[in-house]
Amino acid sequence: MKNLEKELKYLKQVLEEYEFTFQEILQLLEWSQKKRKLYKQIINSWEEDGEIYLKRNGKYTLPEKEGFLRGEISIGNGNFGFLDIPGEKSVFIPGNYLNTAMNGDTVLIRILKESKSPDKSREGEVYKIVKRDRDIVVGVFEKSMNFGFVRPKNAPRDIYISKKKTKGAQTGDLVAVKIYFWGDSEKKPEGEVVSIIGNPQDTETLISALLIDNGIQEKFSNEVIKEVDRIEEDFSAEIEDRKDLRHLNIITIDGADAKDLDDAVYVEKTDIGYKLYVSIADVSYYVKEGTELDAEALKRGNSIYLVDRVIPMLPRKLSNNLCSLNPHEDKLTFTVEIDFDARGKVIGNDFYKSVIKSKYRMTYTDVNKIFSGDEELIEKYSAIHKMITEMLELSHIIRNTKKRRGSIDFELPEIKVVLDDSKLVKKIEVRERGEAEKLIEDFMVAANEVVAEKLFWEEIPAIYRVHEDPDKAKITVLNESLAKFGYYIKNLDDLHPGKFQTIIEKTTGLPEGYLIHKLILRAMQRARYANKNLGHFGLASKYYLHFTSPIRRYSDLVVHRMLGRSIERFMKDKEKTKYMSSFEVISAAISRTERIADKLEEDSVKIKLIEYMQDKIGKTYIARLSGMNKNKIFMELENHIEVVYNVNTVRDSFVYDEENYKITDRKHNVSYTMGDTLKVIVTGASYDRMEIEVVPFSEEEIDLENTETEDEGN
Repeated sequence: MKNLEKELKYLKQVLEEYEFTFQEILQLLEWSQKKRKLYKQIINSWEEDGEIYLKRNGKYTLPEKEGFLRGEISIGNGNFGFLDIPGEKSVFIPGNYLNTAMNGDTVLIRILKESKSPDKSREGEVYKIVKRDRDIVVGVFEKSMNFGFVRPKNAPRDIYISKKKTKGAQTGDLVAVKIYFWGDSEKKPEGEVVSIIGNPQDTETLISALLIDNGIQEKFSNEVIKEVDRIEEDFSAEIEDRKDLRHLNIITIDGADAKDLDDAVYVEKTDIGYKLYVSIADVSYYVKEGTELDAEALKRGNSIYLVDRVIPMLPRKLSNNLCSLNPHEDKLTFTVEIDFDARGKVIGNDFYKSVIKSKYRMTYTDVNKIFSGDEELIEKYSAIHKMITEMLELSHIIRNTKKRRGSIDFELPEIKVVLDDSKLVKKIEVRERGEAEKLIEDFMVAANEVVAEKLFWEEIPAIYRVHEDPDKAKITVLNESLAKFGYYIKNLDDLHPGKFQTIIEKTTGLPEGYLIHKLILRAMQRARYANKNLGHFGLASKYYLHFTSPIRRYSDLVVHRMLGRSIERFMKDKEKTKYMSSFEVISAAISRTERIADKLEEDSVKIKLIEYMQDKIGKTYIARLSGMNKNKIFMELENHIEVVYNVNTVRDSFVYDEENYKITDRKHNVSYTMGDTLKVIVTGASYDRMEIEVVPFSEEEIDLENTETEDEGN
C-alpha cells in the first residue's frame, strides 16, 4: 500500500485549484483500476474525516472552498459552542445547531451568519462531526423508575442510561458515562455508567472529574513503569563524552515547593561583559524516541499543576529523581553557554552535552532576601554571593535590552491558593515576581532565543514557540476601548510590541491600569507551538522556542533531540522532511494539551475558591471592577478572588452601560467605571456555574462586623 498520508497531502494541494471525480482521482494518484473498490473506501474515509468534500455533481473539492471550516469545538455549559480558528474570527454555534457535537470534538462548521462588527463572532452550525474527542463524559446522574439519565456539563443533551447500565448510581451522584450512541434528531444519546466518581459538592471529587472529563490519566501504564524501571541509573561511562562542569558553582533557583528542578545557572564576569551558563536536565538521554515512555510523554504533552496535585508528564523516578538537578548530585545536562557584551548584546555562544553538580538549591525567597541585604543569608551563601550579585547585574542588562526592542511585560497579579493538610484553603496570596523570579526568566528567555536562532539558521527541524501579530480587527476594537481612557495605538499597519508596552508602563499603578492591561492581553493572539519559526510578538523576538523545561514540556524534549543532532552530525534533506512533517502534527497536539492544562489548572483553583467562599455568602466586601461584557460584570475582591455580577439575572437599582464600561446606581446617582471600587455582597458560590456571584451593596449603612477586611482570609 502506498503512503496514504502523502497521497492525501498531494490530492489536497491539487484540489486547491481543481475539482475531480473519483475516476479522475484514480488517474491523478496513479491508482490501479483493479483495486477500485479498496480505493473507493479510502476516498470515502477521507470524505468522512472532512479532509475532502463530495459535491452534488459528483466531484470532490476541499471543504474550505465550499464555505466549511474545520476545527475543535468548545462547548460552554452544554447549550452553545465556539470554534476558534487562528487568524480568523471565532464562530458561535447555538445549542440547536450543535448536531450532537461535544466538547473537544473535531467538526466541520457551516457559516450561517457573517458578523458585521470586527469584535463579534460569526454564527454557524455543525455540519459534520469529523472526530470524536472521547466517548467518556462526566455528569450528574438522575434516577427514574425504569431508567436513568446523566446531565453532562459540556454536552448539549442528556444521556439516556438503561436500568441495567446504571451500575448502582443514585440520584445526585457524579458519574463517568461511556457513550455508545450519540443521538440523532429523534433520540437522545445513550450510554452506560462506567464509574461513580462521588459527591458533586466535594471538591476533590470535582477535580478528579475534571481529569476524567478531559481524558487525563493520573497513573502511568504498567508498560511505561516497566520501561522506567529498566533505565540504567549509572551513567559514569557517559561522563567521558561530555564537558565536565562540576567544578563550577552552578546553582538552581526555584520555588520552595518545586520538586522537578530542570534548570541550573552560573555567571561570571569577563573582560568584555558576562558569560552565562544555562544547564538544562538532559531528559533526552533517558527518554528515547519510539519507546512507550516517549509515546506517553507526547500524549500528555506537558505536566499539569492543579491546585491540589501534579499530573507529571514523566514518571516521578525521572521528574523528581534522575532528571531533577538536585544539589550535590552528578547530573547529565545540556548546556547553553552565552557571551554578552556590557550592553547585553550576544557576541558568542556554544552548545554541548555536559555533566554538572549543583552546589546550592536556592529558593526565590532566599535570593530575593539576599538582594535586599539580608546579612544572615549573605553570610550563609558567602561562597556564591559575588556570583549572585553579578547575576542580578546581567539580568538587568538583558531586561533593558528586551525593553529597548519593545518586549511586552504584563504586570497582572496572579493568585496562589495554598491548601492545608486537609486540602482546605489555608491562604490566598499573590504570586511574587521579585528580582529572583525575573532573573531566571531573563536567563531562560536568553537561552531559548539562542537555541532557536541556531536551529533556524542551520535549517534543523524544530518546534518553535510562536506568538503571531495581533489581528488588526481586534486592535481596532481595542483602540475604541483605550480611547475611553485617553490612549491610542497609532498606525495599525505597522504594529510593534513596543507600542503596547508604552501604554502598559504609563498605566501601571493607575486604577484603570488592571483593566487596560487585560484588554491588551485579550487583543493578543494566543501563543502556540509550530514547526515553522513565525517569531514571538510579545517578546519582540525573531527566533523563539522552548528549550529550558524538558521535564514538564514535550516541546523542549523535541528541541533537545534536534539540538543534539545538530552538534553530532549532518542531517540529510530526507530526514529533515520527515521531521518537519511529524513536528507539524506534534505541534498541534501539544498546543492542544497546553490549552487543556491551562483550563484544568484554572478550574481547579476556581473550585477551591468556591469552596472557600461558600460560608461567606451574605458578607460584604470591597470589590474593584475589572471587566465587562453584555451579560456580566467582573470584579476582584481585596483578596484577589474574581467574582461576577450577573446583570441580566438581578433586578436592582443599577444600570449597566456596556459601551462606556460603566454601571450607575440610580438610587444614589453614583457611577462606577473600570478600576473603581464599590461595596458588594456575596450572593452565591456555585460549582455548577463555576462562579462566585455578588450584587452591589446599596445601603447607606453597613454592618462592619459582617464586612471582610483586606487582610482577612489572606
